[in-house]
Amino acid sequence: MITLYGIPGTATTAPHMVLEEIGAEYAFVLVERDAHDVPTAPPGFLALSPFGKVPALDDDGLVLTEAAAICLHLAATHPEAGLLAPPEDRHARATTVRHLMTLTNTVQPAYLRYFYSERYTADPAGVDGVRAAAVAELVELRDHFAAVIGDGPFLLGERCSVADLYLAMLASWSSDMEPADRWWSDPVIARHYDAVLARPGCRRAVEQEGGSLSSGA
Repeated sequence: MITLYGIPGTATTAPHMVLEEIGAEYAFVLVERDAHDVPTAPPGFLALSPFGKVPALDDDGLVLTEAAAICLHLAATHPEAGLLAPPEDRHARATTVRHLMTLTNTVQPAYLRYFYSERYTADPAGVDGVRAAAVAELVELRDHFAAVIGDGPFLLGERCSVADLYLAMLASWSSDMEPADRWWSDPVIARHYDAVLARPGCRRAVEQEGGSLSSGA
């Protein structure tokens, strides 16, 4: 039995999309937090995720944290879904992993500096500067991924991979930014999101989480 512990609209969304795409039987358990971001439910969640982060996955006793690691595990253990190229297709597989690592190691931390700017400076007067630098980095990264996609519609052309689901999740996070800085303000990124959400599994997951079903939402 697979159980995904998470919070809608967070980094939970990409693993949730993967679970729907692979057609796995799974349970979704909502994690609740107090005003200090300390998990209060379900009981014992901190034993699964020692830092209290979401998502966490329990795959028949194998416990994983970190959204990208969960996505890779699910894609690799369900090759029939085609979200990760087979090992013999070295270029496609390695490129998918590279894109995924850039998304989780570079794009995601930039978003964290944008949303939680006060955590990245000891000087309250420096908060605005941290946020402005994060926005500038996110715009640069948006332009990078738009160039990679090109005519796409996906990062690998016609092949949709686990990295595309992760990119779609992160693109949706920019909705609070100034209109020109949002990832969907780039038509390539907007088209990419809509292509990912056209997949029934991805659409079900985002719908269940109450997220945007199109880049125009």
